[in-house]
Amino acid sequence: DHEIALWLNQMAGQRPALDRFVYTLSASALLKGGLFMAFFWWQWFRHDAARTARRQLILTALAGAIVAIAAARALQIALPFRVRPLHDAALSLRPPAGVNPATLDGWSSLPSDHAVLFFALATAVWRLSRPLGGGAFLWAGVVVCLPRVYLGYHHATDILAGALLGVLVMTLSLALLRPRLLAGPLLRWERAHATSFYCLAFLASLQLAVMFQDVRALAGDTIGLVELLREPTAQTADAP
Repeated sequence: DHEIALWLNQMAGQRPALDRFVYTLSASALLKGGLFMAFFWWQWFRHDAARTARRQLILTALAGAIVAIAAARALQIALPFRVRPLHDAALSLRPPAGVNPATLDGWSSLPSDHAVLFFALATAVWRLSRPLGGGAFLWAGVVVCLPRVYLGYHHATDILAGALLGVLVMTLSLALLRPRLLAGPLLRWERAHATSFYCLAFLASLQLAVMFQDVRALAGDTIGLVELLREPTAQTADAP
Protein backbone atom coordinates (compact mmCIF):
# COMPACT_ATOMS: atom_id res chain seq x y z
CA ASP A 1 0.00 0.00 0.00
CA HIS A 2 2.65 2.52 1.06
CA GLU A 3 4.89 1.76 -1.91
CA ILE A 4 2.05 2.25 -4.39
CA ALA A 5 0.91 5.46 -2.69
CA LEU A 6 4.43 6.91 -2.64
CA TRP A 7 5.10 5.88 -6.25
CA LEU A 8 1.94 7.57 -7.52
CA ASN A 9 2.56 10.60 -5.34
CA GLN A 10 5.83 11.28 -7.15
CA MET A 11 3.74 12.74 -9.98
CA ALA A 12 1.47 14.82 -7.72
CA GLY A 13 2.12 18.52 -7.94
CA GLN A 14 4.60 18.09 -10.80
CA ARG A 15 2.05 18.43 -13.58
CA PRO A 16 -0.90 20.55 -12.42
CA ALA A 17 -2.85 19.78 -15.59
CA LEU A 18 -2.61 16.05 -14.86
CA ASP A 19 -3.67 16.59 -11.25
CA ARG A 20 -6.69 18.63 -12.32
CA PHE A 21 -7.65 16.03 -14.93
CA VAL A 22 -7.49 13.17 -12.42
CA TYR A 23 -9.41 15.23 -9.85
CA THR A 24 -12.12 16.10 -12.38
CA LEU A 25 -12.32 12.46 -13.45
CA SER A 26 -12.71 11.35 -9.84
CA ALA A 27 -15.42 13.93 -9.14
CA SER A 28 -17.44 13.36 -12.32
CA ALA A 29 -20.80 11.74 -11.55
CA LEU A 30 -21.44 11.62 -15.31
CA LEU A 31 -18.39 9.46 -16.04
CA LYS A 32 -19.03 7.23 -13.03
CA GLY A 33 -22.62 6.47 -12.12
CA GLY A 34 -24.07 8.36 -15.07
CA LEU A 35 -22.75 5.94 -17.65
CA PHE A 36 -23.81 2.88 -15.65
CA MET A 37 -27.34 4.22 -15.16
CA ALA A 38 -27.58 5.12 -18.86
CA PHE A 39 -26.69 1.51 -19.71
CA PHE A 40 -29.42 0.15 -17.45
CA TRP A 41 -32.01 2.55 -18.88
CA TRP A 42 -31.00 1.49 -22.40
CA GLN A 43 -31.38 -2.15 -21.47
CA TRP A 44 -34.73 -1.43 -19.81
CA PHE A 45 -36.32 0.04 -22.94
CA ARG A 46 -35.03 -2.55 -25.39
CA HIS A 47 -37.85 -4.48 -27.10
CA ASP A 48 -37.25 -8.19 -27.65
CA ALA A 49 -38.35 -11.57 -26.35
CA ALA A 50 -36.10 -11.30 -23.27
CA ARG A 51 -37.51 -7.94 -22.16
CA THR A 52 -39.32 -9.15 -19.02
CA ALA A 53 -36.42 -11.28 -17.77
CA ARG A 54 -34.01 -8.43 -18.45
CA ARG A 55 -36.15 -5.96 -16.52
CA GLN A 56 -36.32 -8.38 -13.60
CA LEU A 57 -32.54 -8.61 -13.56
CA ILE A 58 -32.15 -4.82 -13.74
CA LEU A 59 -34.49 -4.24 -10.81
CA THR A 60 -32.74 -6.93 -8.79
CA ALA A 61 -29.33 -5.48 -9.69
CA LEU A 62 -30.28 -1.96 -8.60
CA ALA A 63 -31.58 -3.35 -5.30
CA GLY A 64 -28.30 -5.24 -4.95
CA ALA A 65 -26.37 -2.02 -5.59
CA ILE A 66 -28.21 -0.32 -2.74
CA VAL A 67 -27.42 -3.27 -0.47
CA ALA A 68 -23.77 -3.07 -1.54
CA ILE A 69 -23.37 0.61 -0.73
CA ALA A 70 -25.12 0.08 2.63
CA ALA A 71 -22.78 -2.83 3.40
CA ALA A 72 -19.76 -0.71 2.52
CA ARG A 73 -20.82 2.08 4.85
CA ALA A 74 -21.60 -0.37 7.65
CA LEU A 75 -18.16 -1.94 7.36
CA GLN A 76 -16.47 1.47 7.35
CA ILE A 77 -18.15 2.13 10.70
CA ALA A 78 -17.77 -1.36 12.19
CA LEU A 79 -14.17 -2.15 11.23
CA PRO A 80 -11.18 -0.56 12.98
CA PHE A 81 -10.58 2.95 11.67
CA ARG A 82 -8.09 3.14 8.80
CA VAL A 83 -6.59 6.52 8.01
CA ARG A 84 -6.57 7.57 4.38
CA PRO A 85 -3.18 7.97 2.67
CA LEU A 86 -3.77 11.70 2.27
CA HIS A 87 -3.97 12.08 6.06
CA ASP A 88 -1.31 9.52 7.02
CA ALA A 89 1.54 11.35 8.73
CA ALA A 90 3.85 8.39 8.09
CA LEU A 91 3.46 8.89 4.33
CA SER A 92 3.55 12.70 4.21
CA LEU A 93 1.99 12.72 0.76
CA ARG A 94 2.01 15.87 -1.32
CA PRO A 95 -1.64 16.70 -2.17
CA PRO A 96 -2.24 16.86 -5.93
CA ALA A 97 -3.24 20.26 -7.31
CA GLY A 98 -6.86 21.07 -6.53
CA VAL A 99 -7.20 18.56 -3.68
CA ASN A 100 -8.23 19.90 -0.28
CA PRO A 101 -5.91 18.20 2.26
CA ALA A 102 -8.84 17.93 4.68
CA THR A 103 -11.00 15.99 2.20
CA LEU A 104 -12.68 12.97 3.85
CA ASP A 105 -10.69 13.52 7.04
CA GLY A 106 -12.28 11.45 9.81
CA TRP A 107 -13.78 8.93 7.36
CA SER A 108 -12.31 5.43 7.43
CA SER A 109 -10.92 4.34 4.07
CA LEU A 110 -11.68 0.59 4.27
CA PRO A 111 -13.44 -0.58 2.18
CA SER A 112 -13.70 1.86 -0.73
CA ASP A 113 -17.42 2.52 -1.21
CA HIS A 114 -16.68 3.58 -4.81
CA ALA A 115 -15.11 0.19 -5.52
CA VAL A 116 -17.97 -1.64 -3.80
CA LEU A 117 -20.68 0.13 -5.78
CA PHE A 118 -19.10 0.21 -9.21
CA PHE A 119 -17.75 -3.32 -9.18
CA ALA A 120 -21.20 -4.44 -8.04
CA LEU A 121 -22.75 -2.58 -10.98
CA ALA A 122 -20.12 -4.00 -13.33
CA THR A 123 -21.13 -7.49 -12.19
CA ALA A 124 -24.72 -6.72 -13.19
CA VAL A 125 -23.57 -5.36 -16.56
CA TRP A 126 -21.61 -8.58 -17.06
CA ARG A 127 -24.81 -10.58 -16.52
CA LEU A 128 -26.57 -8.53 -19.19
CA SER A 129 -23.73 -8.34 -21.73
CA ARG A 130 -20.39 -10.12 -21.48
CA PRO A 131 -18.47 -7.76 -23.83
CA LEU A 132 -19.82 -4.63 -22.15
CA GLY A 133 -19.39 -6.26 -18.76
CA GLY A 134 -15.67 -6.68 -19.37
CA GLY A 135 -15.48 -3.02 -20.32
CA ALA A 136 -17.48 -2.10 -17.20
CA PHE A 137 -14.99 -3.89 -14.93
CA LEU A 138 -12.11 -2.12 -16.66
CA TRP A 139 -13.89 1.22 -16.40
CA ALA A 140 -14.61 0.69 -12.71
CA GLY A 141 -10.97 -0.13 -12.02
CA VAL A 142 -9.19 2.44 -14.18
CA VAL A 143 -11.57 5.40 -14.44
CA VAL A 144 -13.42 5.19 -11.12
CA CYS A 145 -10.97 3.67 -8.63
CA LEU A 146 -7.42 4.40 -9.82
CA PRO A 147 -7.86 8.19 -9.56
CA ARG A 148 -8.88 7.77 -5.92
CA VAL A 149 -5.57 6.04 -5.18
CA TYR A 150 -3.67 8.75 -7.07
CA LEU A 151 -5.42 11.51 -5.11
CA GLY A 152 -4.63 9.82 -1.78
CA TYR A 153 -8.23 9.01 -0.90
CA HIS A 154 -7.64 5.25 -0.71
CA HIS A 155 -5.00 2.59 -0.32
CA ALA A 156 -4.76 0.01 -3.09
CA THR A 157 -6.06 -2.68 -0.73
CA ASP A 158 -9.11 -0.52 0.07
CA ILE A 159 -9.96 -0.75 -3.62
CA LEU A 160 -9.28 -4.48 -3.79
CA ALA A 161 -11.41 -5.20 -0.71
CA GLY A 162 -14.19 -3.00 -2.05
CA ALA A 163 -14.11 -4.67 -5.48
CA LEU A 164 -14.34 -8.15 -3.96
CA LEU A 165 -17.18 -7.09 -1.66
CA GLY A 166 -19.08 -5.46 -4.51
CA VAL A 167 -18.84 -8.53 -6.74
CA LEU A 168 -19.85 -10.80 -3.85
CA VAL A 169 -22.86 -8.71 -2.77
CA MET A 170 -24.16 -8.37 -6.33
CA THR A 171 -23.67 -12.08 -7.08
CA LEU A 172 -25.59 -13.01 -3.92
CA SER A 173 -28.29 -10.44 -4.65
CA LEU A 174 -28.88 -11.77 -8.15
CA ALA A 175 -29.02 -15.31 -6.78
CA LEU A 176 -31.18 -14.71 -3.69
CA LEU A 177 -33.52 -11.84 -4.60
CA ARG A 178 -35.96 -13.88 -6.66
CA PRO A 179 -38.08 -12.09 -9.30
CA ARG A 180 -41.25 -13.15 -7.50
CA LEU A 181 -40.13 -11.44 -4.29
CA LEU A 182 -38.89 -8.14 -5.67
CA ALA A 183 -39.05 -7.60 -9.42
CA GLY A 184 -42.51 -9.11 -9.91
CA PRO A 185 -44.39 -6.58 -7.73
CA LEU A 186 -42.36 -3.69 -9.13
CA LEU A 187 -43.14 -4.70 -12.72
CA ARG A 188 -46.83 -4.94 -11.86
CA TRP A 189 -46.59 -1.44 -10.38
CA GLU A 190 -44.92 -0.22 -13.61
CA ARG A 191 -47.75 -1.65 -15.72
CA ALA A 192 -50.51 -0.28 -13.48
CA HIS A 193 -49.06 3.10 -12.49
CA ALA A 194 -46.31 3.97 -14.95
CA THR A 195 -46.20 7.68 -14.02
CA SER A 196 -45.37 7.19 -10.34
CA PHE A 197 -43.08 4.24 -11.09
CA TYR A 198 -40.88 6.16 -13.52
CA CYS A 199 -40.76 9.26 -11.32
CA LEU A 200 -39.39 7.22 -8.42
CA ALA A 201 -37.19 5.10 -10.69
CA PHE A 202 -35.59 8.29 -12.03
CA LEU A 203 -34.89 9.55 -8.50
CA ALA A 204 -33.47 6.18 -7.44
CA SER A 205 -31.16 5.95 -10.47
CA LEU A 206 -30.08 9.57 -9.95
CA GLN A 207 -29.09 8.89 -6.34
CA LEU A 208 -27.21 5.75 -7.34
CA ALA A 209 -25.38 7.75 -10.01
CA VAL A 210 -24.18 10.28 -7.41
CA MET A 211 -23.71 7.61 -4.70
CA PHE A 212 -26.46 9.09 -2.51
CA GLN A 213 -24.39 12.21 -1.86
CA ASP A 214 -27.51 14.37 -1.60
CA VAL A 215 -29.12 11.94 0.84
CA ARG A 216 -25.94 11.72 2.93
CA ALA A 217 -25.57 15.51 3.03
CA LEU A 218 -29.23 16.00 3.95
CA ALA A 219 -29.02 13.36 6.69
CA GLY A 220 -25.81 14.86 8.10
CA ASP A 221 -27.22 18.39 8.10
CA THR A 222 -30.46 17.18 9.69
CA ILE A 223 -28.55 15.47 12.50
CA GLY A 224 -26.47 18.61 13.01
CA LEU A 225 -29.62 20.76 13.15
CA VAL A 226 -31.26 18.45 15.69
CA GLU A 227 -28.15 18.57 17.89
CA LEU A 228 -28.07 22.36 17.57
CA LEU A 229 -31.71 22.65 18.62
CA ARG A 230 -31.10 20.36 21.61
CA GLU A 231 -28.21 22.46 22.98
CA PRO A 232 -30.35 25.20 24.62
CA THR A 233 -32.50 22.49 26.26
CA ALA A 234 -29.42 20.74 27.64
CA GLN A 235 -27.97 24.03 28.90
CA THR A 236 -31.29 24.90 30.61
CA ALA A 237 -31.39 21.48 32.28
CA ASP A 238 -27.82 21.93 33.60
CA ALA A 239 -28.43 25.42 34.90
CA PRO A 240 -28.67 25.75 38.72
